[in-house]
Amino acid sequence: MKLTAQKRERLGTSASKQARVDNKIPAVVFGKEFDATPVLVDAKQFEELLRSEGRNAVFNIVIEGEETQVIIKNVDHSALKPEYYNVELQAITKGQKVTVTVTINATGAEEIKAGILTQPLNELEIETEPTHIPSEIEVDVASLEIGDSLTVADLKVPENVTVLSDAETTVFVVAAPQLEEESDTDAEVAEPEVIGENADAEE
Repeated sequence: MKLTAQKRERLGTSASKQARVDNKIPAVVFGKEFDATPVLVDAKQFEELLRSEGRNAVFNIVIEGEETQVIIKNVDHSALKPEYYNVELQAITKGQKVTVTVTINATGAEEIKAGILTQPLNELEIETEPTHIPSEIEVDVASLEIGDSLTVADLKVPENVTVLSDAETTVFVVAAPQLEEESDTDAEVAEPEVIGENADAEE
């Protein structure tokens, strides 16, 4: 998919606000062999690209008739409404590796019969060539039992992918379920205090 852009003639906060009113997103294209270029991209076209290709999409951007292969480096958007404030696009040269984050997804979680599976780490930072970026990292957790855990070092990634996240970081852990009796015990401990207070009040 291609994204058409036009060079920005005006910069600044007011110009950016006007661009968004016109359904344009302020963006900048930069790279090792590409001078940083402020541009405007069509908001609807950019949203369609994200939906169809994902956050780590590699695509061509056309600026005044010239095509450049880019990857989305950063997206600044509103937390309250579907509005994009600014987009950073990294121009890619042949053979260049990029640093991106990919989602970590568990498979087989429904087969864990005892214990509660938690996932402290949801994304993995990796370095690879743009054409080798995996859509996600799948991890089979079906065999995990209470007390078991998986760290970044346990994850299997493609050979052409270098993991940058700390190898000792915990990704998945299975813990024993909390016993309901604990809440009952707390209630029993609290009860004598209430009785004592009532007794003092009667005196």
